[in-house]
Parts: sequence; C-alpha cells; structure tokens
Amino acid sequence: MDLIIQTCRKILPKIYKLFFIVFVFFINNNSFSQNISEYEKHGIRSKSFEYGNLGPLYIGNFLSSIIASKNKDYKSFLSFSEKALKSKSNNVELLENAFWANIYLGDINRALKIVSEIELISDEKNQNFLYPTIVELIKRNELTSAVEISNFLGLEKHNVFLKNMLGIWDNVFKGQKANAISKLQNYIINVKKDSDLYFFLKVQNLIIYAYFDDHSEIIRAFEELQQNIKIVPSRYYISIAKIIYDKIDTKFAKSFLSQNIPNNLDLEIALENLPKIEIFNHSKLLSNVFYECGYIIARSEGFFNSVPQFWFSLHLNENNEKSRLILSSFFSEVNQDDIALDILKDNKTKTPSWIISEFEKSYILEKKGNIEAALSTIKKFSDKNNFKNKALLRISNIYRRNNEYKKSMEALEKIDLTKVNSPEVYYYRSLNLVLLKDWQNAIKSFDVLLKKYPNNPEISNFVGYTLVDRNVRLDEGIKLIKFAVSKEPQNGFFLDSLGWAFYKLNDFKKAIIYLERAIELEPQEMEITDHLGDAYYKVGRQKEAKLVWERAMSLNGDKDLLKNIRTKLEKNFNHNK
Repeated sequence: MDLIIQTCRKILPKIYKLFFIVFVFFINNNSFSQNISEYEKHGIRSKSFEYGNLGPLYIGNFLSSIIASKNKDYKSFLSFSEKALKSKSNNVELLENAFWANIYLGDINRALKIVSEIELISDEKNQNFLYPTIVELIKRNELTSAVEISNFLGLEKHNVFLKNMLGIWDNVFKGQKANAISKLQNYIINVKKDSDLYFFLKVQNLIIYAYFDDHSEIIRAFEELQQNIKIVPSRYYISIAKIIYDKIDTKFAKSFLSQNIPNNLDLEIALENLPKIEIFNHSKLLSNVFYECGYIIARSEGFFNSVPQFWFSLHLNENNEKSRLILSSFFSEVNQDDIALDILKDNKTKTPSWIISEFEKSYILEKKGNIEAALSTIKKFSDKNNFKNKALLRISNIYRRNNEYKKSMEALEKIDLTKVNSPEVYYYRSLNLVLLKDWQNAIKSFDVLLKKYPNNPEISNFVGYTLVDRNVRLDEGIKLIKFAVSKEPQNGFFLDSLGWAFYKLNDFKKAIIYLERAIELEPQEMEITDHLGDAYYKVGRQKEAKLVWERAMSLNGDKDLLKNIRTKLEKNFNHNK
C-alpha cells in the first residue's frame, strides 16, 4: 500500500494528493464500495460517481462529505456537499446529499428549496422529499393538501400511520366527526394492543371527543384509558390531564397528574401550565403525530433513521420539548455537542419539560469540560423546593466526577432525606466516603445502604467489591457479590467483582474463570483487563499477563490505574511503552 501511494505521488500533480488520501481511507475501511452502499441505505446517493471527468476538487469534497456523514458530522457533511456542488451544481446525487444534510441539521426550509432544485433537473421521485412539503403545508394550515400528498407515501408502517392520522385530523378540523371516529376505530383494530401506538391512538380518540365536546364519550374514553394507566406511556399524561381539566374536573386533573407523574421536575411546571396548554392547535397536534412517527421508525429501523421525524415535529411546534430533548441527546451521543447545545438553546418557553432540558444541557456542558457552566446551569434550581434534591444530586455528581469529593459531599449533605425514595443519594454518599478514604464512616454508610436496599444487586456488588478490595469482612463481601451475580449472571462488572474476590482469597485459577468471562462481556474496561493480567501473572502465565496489561494500557480509564499498569510492566518485563 505504501509503495502505491509513493508511486502515485511521483506521477500525479499535487492537486491529486487529497483524492488518494481519501481513497486510501476507504481502502483501509473495508473497501470503497462497501462504504458507499451503507450511505445509499440512508438516501445518500453515489451511483453515478465518475472519477475521470469531475475533477479532483469535486472528488475530494464528495468523498469527504461521505466520511463526514459516516461520522455523523452533519455540519461538515453539508459543507463538503455544498463545495462539491460548486463544481457540479446540477448533480442530482450531490443535491440529494445536501438535502439529507439539511434535514439532519433541522433546516427544513433549505431542504425544501433543494427539493425544488432537484425537481427542475430530474423526473426521479423520492418519497423522502414529500415529508418536508407535508410538514410545511401543515404549518400553513393546508392540511387537506398535506393529506393529498401523503397518499404518495409508501406502505411502510410509519407511512401508513402518518397517512391515517393526517386524514383523521383533516376530517376533525372539517367538522366530520363520524368520518374521523370511523377511520380511527378501523385503524385501531389493526394495531397491537398494549403497544405504545395503541395507547397513542386511544389518547387521540379522547382528544377528538373533547374537540367535539361529546361529554359522555369523553368520560367513557377516559375511563377506558384509566383502566390501563400503568402501561400507558407517560408522555401522553399531559394531554389526558388537560382534557380532564377542561372537560371533567380541574381538581381531579391535578390529582391525576400528581399520582401519575412521579418526577417532580415535570410535575410542578405541568400543574402550573395546565390551564394554558393548547391541545387543539393543528400544528401542535400534528407535531405529536410526527413525534410518534419517529418512535415507530426508531423501533423498526433504528434511532438514526428516526431523527428527521423529530425535526419535523419540532418544526411544527418549537415548544415540543420531547422532540427537542431526543434530538439533543442524539447529537450529544454522536459527539456533536455544539449542535446538541444549540438545539437546547432554542427553547424560549418554560414548558413542562423545560427543566429536564436544562439538566440535559448541564450533562453536555460537563462532557465538553465546561464544568463551571454545567454547575451554574443547575445551581439555579438548588433552592427550589420540588427541584432541590434533584439539583443537589446533580451538582454532587459533577463535583465527584471532577475529583472534588469534599464539595460533592457538601452538596449531598444539603439533600432532604425525608423526600428521597431512591437509593441514589445513599449510594453516592457511600461512594464519596470511599473516595475520601474515610473508611470508618464508609462502613457505617454501607450498613445503612444495605439495610434500606437489601435486594438491589448493584448496591450489593458495590458494597461487596469495596469490602473485598479493602480485605475487610471478606466473607460478607463475597456473599454480597454472589447475590448480585445470581440476579444478573451476564453482568460483566459483577463477574469481575467475583473474580477479584477469589483473587484476594489467593484462588487464582477460579479468579481467572470469572475474569475471562467478565472481559468477554466488557472487553473495553481497563480495570477488568488489568485484573485478568494480575491473575495470569500469579499463575505463571507471564506472556499472557504482559499482553493483557499492554491491551489495558490502550483502553480508556483512570489515570492512576494506567500509571499502576505501566509500573507493573516496567517492573516485571522492563517494559518501556
């Protein structure tokens, strides 16, 4: 491969270097053709790629755009696609790439303009182009036209769902109650009971009756939902509560929310905003339809393919905080943190999920290393009654992850334990004491933790591992770890704990059995890999120990642990890595 590159560089002008660098990238990533085919699945076109007559700048930008897309770097994807278009502005494949880049960045208006450009130079029809047009027509209150265009969509589950919902709500807004109800009932018959979609349709049924002020049917539809409320997805509760508030009883609506929304962060704002929530606005209603459409696609095709639907949802209702949160989480997950933050910054209204958005923002800021900004985002909630405990726990975790254990502990001490109904606070208090090496109080905290949550495998494993690692109450520690493993036998971390326990007991052969299984389940964990190296070394398998420790050094993990592994390699093998 090196010889090929050197030869090419001697023969070709400098301008061709970029092409070969990118081309080699694809060769080293399981062939150019394989990468291209992956993008074709997502609408990124490349079938008329011609090396000879488009020029090296075009080729470089085109290939770079594909690499950027693979890495889900949509800003770069768009930038390279547009640069390539300057070389060949009437290229349909490039225009389609630019379309997808804009869709994934949420620029629906620009995507629509690109569709118009494509239609001027190509007769080829792509049903994906219909979506932004449908969304824009809904936004302009031209629902009937949106219904007509939706008839050209395919027969995929999400398309059938969208066509049905658009048709039903078109009937509703035209005052055609019987037609709307009939269409909805016919659709419900073919949907699996107890599925998210089933309950979404049942909520739509309730909203339609509320729209027509059909009191007896409102009561009947609500009672039917209430019988299954424990399995109705919580994202539907606000709509249900709003109808109760407007059409049944205001006090009961508040009681319904209090009983069914355990998260105080959502509850207080939901109660505050309940009187002014709009549920009959056509854009907001259909924003929720696209939100559900995204869920349908995510379950069948993967989350990546569902992203456009959540953008469509947000385009119809900029205050759809559920869609905003999902989009932000997606971009953060693919390491596009600046985009994720921009999405959250666009929020201008304190909707029921606004505070959740602020918490999400703090996670992303912390991830980017902007610790002060992450803390300031959360600290404003630390003196508000219903948000206080959640905010203080979040503040404590930020400090702990940044090795400020005393500040972390101080935040925990401010939490009102009378309002705590989860093990988190007690667990992190114990963990902080361990990190502070306050072993006496840590042991006391363990006892409290185990007494309050005796059947929690994660807590049992945490306490058990810490006791074993400290060579304290070994029998109890092993018993706790074995309990955790019995509950989750495929948990690599629990198996590592058990393996390490046997290591501490000098039963190295048994330790290896569990540690090898643990590393199969968690191959990227530095500490587990290090433990296996230790066990190999103890039984005289030095070559394997060396290889395992060297692999451990290539993994992400604690800096102190990395230093310790390096010391073992240098001491035992004169290793200079």
